[in-house]
Formats: sequence, structure tokens, C-alpha cells
Amino acid sequence: MMRRDHSSLRKKGIYIFLLIFFVSFASTCAVAQDASLPITLEADRVVFFEAENRAEAEGSVVIKRADMTLTAPYVEYYVNDSMVFAQSKDNEPVVLEWGERILRGDKLEYNLMTQEGVMQNGSGQEGPVYVYGGDVMVAPAEAALEKGWLGKGDLKKTDKEAHVAVWERANYTTCDAPQPHYHLYTTKMTVIPGNKVVLKRPKVYMDGKLLFTYIFNYEVSLKEGKPGGPFVYQFKDDSDKGTGIIGYGPIVTDDRLSVNAHLAYWSDMNEEWILSGNYVLTDQWNLFASAAYLYNSDEDEKRYRPSWGAGYHNAGFSGRVHWTQAESVSIKKESGRTYNGVLWRSPEVELFTPWVDLTSKTKSRLALYWGHYEAMGVRGGDEASVDRWGYGFDFSTSFSPLDKKNNNFTPFIWSSYQWFKYDDPSQRQEIIDAIWGLRYRIGEFPMVTSYAQRWTTGESPMSWDDYDDRREIYQTVGIPLGSRWRVAVRMAYDFRDEHLDEIVGSLVYDEHCYAWEIIYKDERPLYSDDEDDWIGLRLVIKAFPESNITFGGEVEEIRSPAQEVGFIK
Repeated sequence: MMRRDHSSLRKKGIYIFLLIFFVSFASTCAVAQDASLPITLEADRVVFFEAENRAEAEGSVVIKRADMTLTAPYVEYYVNDSMVFAQSKDNEPVVLEWGERILRGDKLEYNLMTQEGVMQNGSGQEGPVYVYGGDVMVAPAEAALEKGWLGKGDLKKTDKEAHVAVWERANYTTCDAPQPHYHLYTTKMTVIPGNKVVLKRPKVYMDGKLLFTYIFNYEVSLKEGKPGGPFVYQFKDDSDKGTGIIGYGPIVTDDRLSVNAHLAYWSDMNEEWILSGNYVLTDQWNLFASAAYLYNSDEDEKRYRPSWGAGYHNAGFSGRVHWTQAESVSIKKESGRTYNGVLWRSPEVELFTPWVDLTSKTKSRLALYWGHYEAMGVRGGDEASVDRWGYGFDFSTSFSPLDKKNNNFTPFIWSSYQWFKYDDPSQRQEIIDAIWGLRYRIGEFPMVTSYAQRWTTGESPMSWDDYDDRREIYQTVGIPLGSRWRVAVRMAYDFRDEHLDEIVGSLVYDEHCYAWEIIYKDERPLYSDDEDDWIGLRLVIKAFPESNITFGGEVEEIRSPAQEVGFIK
């Protein structure tokens, strides 16, 4: 046995090129080496055992090959099969890096040529995503395909040089606190860099306590602008349906096909459900459809309500053609007044041009409309069958803060114009909407004041799109209550009726990476016979890549006061 002790390297920090070993023992190497990608080793102390073709390195060991870097306090390298065995010591972990990706752990078995290996008790980071605990297996994309870790479709969307990772008994979070405020635990998780993360039926923990378990696998997109969505639960009390538990989220997720489910059970109305799907046909076109079994308060009945259509997006232009049958529509006409009815679209066509800059801070776009509808008449009469044509303009203006030093007092303006014509030449409707407002802060209290006005001419033969004049003022006030609790309230006053038409309140508990919010809406609070009130609970995880995750709440229908004043982004 030939033994070489290079203890003097502790001070000099000289590189030892293992490529020499590969040339010397080429006849015994199991895998051919690429001379253009040399492997280098640096350590405080290196011992090479010639008879075994094995090297031992201790103290600040660094091994490099191409964009891979391995650091550890102790490493054994076997030349014949290019295997590395790395061991942590004295709380100094084994660290494996590929570009910006980092994997840490206690022990590592890794093949430098095939780039496959296993890390024990691993932890790592993929952008803002943290994964820790359990063992992790890594392999290049093509090897991962052979192992069944990903499909052929995923391989096409994954860099072939990227390392796919499969974790067992691992935790997932985007919380950067030393003790994460929330995490998801799963028995198996697949991380496909630049593409997605798939967790097998994970359990959700908040502050170390089990909150619930997903009934499906949880898939998170790592692509820019494509945040993932989980299957979540919500409790809500509704004045029409009673108290209910609601679950919704994806059951199929792919770059082309996505299917979502919305399931609910109410104390007064029993079950409701929606299954909706979207298929990306080309880069410009997508197809969508849904099957729903829903209650409508106007009909006071539940029934099947299908819909389908196609959407178009290209170079800023967008549009869709849309069919619905017995659609349950809920349209807020103004504060305190929401239309709840049933509508058939057969079909409806909408086209939008790109936004055009009118000035440096003002932009506009044109909208074109056509549709054939069957809906309730304007005075609650028989259903009307109507064709509708129209066009419109949207305007948006942005402003800088008036108090630039303190980033305070920021004005905002939004307006739109719509013109519609119906079957009867005498029936036309012209609608102008405008909102002026100011966001500001007085001491520790953020506030938003806005004034909304609508001017209408003519009328529609259908109730769902028949609008009246409007003059309202909205005042939102945020009140911090210590370091974690927040309260926000929005009130709407109607100048035409001289009446307080709506109160919406938010109670927020903010814990760094997530926030709980209870939202309560009281519509027309002084009229007990004209209510559309509800109360709901939602969870917002703020540390999620690209955007927040929102669990529950009426975000599709209402902007909460806490969002308006910035308590929840």
C-alpha cells in the first residue's frame, strides 16, 4: 500500500487535481471521465491509498466539477466508480451546490460522473421555498425519467442539466423564520427545478399543530407568474344558506390541463359542488368548461348549471366566447344592492384590445361585446330573450404620492364607459362609471377615502345588466392593535338614498409569514328585510413565491378592508 500524507496543505490551501488519478488508473475505472470537466479537490489534509484507489480528505474539504461544488469536513473518494462519501462533523454539514441550488445534510453518497446520490437528513432551498428533514435522492433529469420520478411531458419542460430531487418524510415551507410558522409535511415530495414541486397528500401544520390534510396531491408551480394553489377548507355563515364547510382547489394540474373542484355542505341547503376545467390548446387559445350544482336565492332552488367556451390571448389582445345554462349570477350594482338571478348566455363574445398609453400615467383599452341572453325582465316579469351589442372603454390613471418624503397621500382614479344596444331599436343604455380616491396615513392609522359616481342613460330589458345612477362615498380605516392584531372597517354611504348602505369589517391576526382574517359584511344594515350578509374566515400565507396563497374568504367578490389599507397585501 502506498500512503501519502499531505498535512502541509492545511496552510497552503493548494488544489489537488484528481484528474491525475483518472489518467493513472484509466484501466481500472468503471466509467470514462471527461477531460474537459476536471474534478478538483482541496482540503486541509489528504491521504491517498493507491492499492484501493481511494482518497480520504479532512478539514474544509471542497470538491468541484463543472457547476457542482461539494463541501464537507470529511470525504472519502473511490476512483474506480467515481463515488464520494461525505460525512458531517461537529455541526458542520455536508453541502452540495449546483449553481444557485443548495442541499445540506448529515451524510452524502454521490457519483460524480452520473451525478446521482442520496443525502441523509437533507435540507435545501429552491428560490423562496425551503425543504428540510428526511432523506433526499437526486439525479439528472433524464435519469429521473428512467426512475419514474417525472413524466416525459415534465422532461420537455426541465433543463437536462438540472438535478431532480425526491424527498422522503420531508417538510416544505416558504417561511424564512428560524422556527417556521407553518409547514407542510409529506411522505414523498418531488422537486423539479424551474418547473414544479409535487407533494403527496401533505399535512398542513400551523405553529406546530396539525391544521388539516390535503385530500389530493399538492402541486406548486415554480415557474414565474404561475403560483400553485392548494386544496383548502373554509367555514362560512351565509344569510341564505346557513352555516357551511367549503373545500376547493385543484385535483388535476398540468401545463395544459387543470381541473378544480369546489365542494360545500350547508346547514340549510345541503350540498353544492362545481367541477371546472381548463385546457391550453395553443399558445393563444384555451378551452374551458364547468359542471355545477348550485343554489340560487332568486329561484330558491338548486339545479345543474353547466358552462363552456374558449379564450384567446395574443400580443395584448384578449377575448372569449362563452356559453352558460341557468347560470347563477351575483352582480353588485352598488353598495347595499346586489342582483342575484339566473342567466343563459348562448353565446356571449367579448374582445379587448391591448392597453394604450394616453399619457405617461394614463392608459386605456377598447372592449367590444355581443351576446344572446335569456334572463329575467327589468321589472321581474317573464324571462326575456335578447340580443345585445356594445362597446366600451376602460381608463386607468396612476399618481405619485403627494407627500413624497413620507410616501403618503396617494391619489387614484379609475373610470369606464359602456354603450349597449338591444333588439328593440328604442332600447339603449349608456353607462359611465368613475371612482376618485386617496390613500393616506394619519399617524399609525392607514386610511382610504373614495367617491364613486355613475351616470346612466336609457335602460336594458334585462335586470342583470340594467344600471341606475350612483353617488356613494367609501371610508376605510385601519387600526393596529399591538404587534399582531389589526382591525379594518369600511363603510359606504349612499347620497341618493341618504343611507348607510354597507359595513364590511376585518379582524386580522398577523404572524410574520401568514395571517388569519375574519371578514364580516352587513349589506344595508338598517334594513332587516333586504339583507345579503355573510361572515367568513380565511388564511393568507404571505411568503409564497410570486403571490399570496389565500385560503377561503370572498376574494372573488369583495376586496377586504384589510387589503385596502395594506394590512394584507
